[in-house]
Amino acid sequence: MGTIQVQSNLEFIQELRACVARYLKAVDAWEAEYHKYYRLARPHQTVSPDLEEAQSAYVTARRELETLVPRARRLCAKYDQRDLWPGLLRIQLGAHAPQTKIASAFGRSERIAIADCLANLEMQSGEQEMKAEAKAEAIPEPAPPAKPHRNLLQRVIDYFI
Repeated sequence: MGTIQVQSNLEFIQELRACVARYLKAVDAWEAEYHKYYRLARPHQTVSPDLEEAQSAYVTARRELETLVPRARRLCAKYDQRDLWPGLLRIQLGAHAPQTKIASAFGRSERIAIADCLANLEMQSGEQEMKAEAKAEAIPEPAPPAKPHRNLLQRVIDYFI
């Protein structure tokens, strides 16, 4: 059985950011390979031999991202962020012939929205962790026991002795 690692939200978001970057890089690499040769659009067919390496990298990156998406969606709901994650996984590579479509599967606005969501999640979870640390530090230590009240004569004697 595998061990379960508990990560803070901030650590998870940093891991998610790296995973999303790998996923987008894999999609871009797949599309670059796809656009090298003249092809017919075959969205649901098996990939050609020249795309097998890019396809395996894409599938690996997608599976890794799929494991992180549920927690990312919960964090988006917790911090009132737009839920972009289902759309990130619902792309169809090879749906268009390379001659007819030049744009990527992820447009610039989608990439900006993903980066903005990750930045907002990181900022808000960092603030929450800082508040938790401040609360832990703000717990007052018990005061030293109070000295018994001494009259004036006893204090004067204590001062000189």
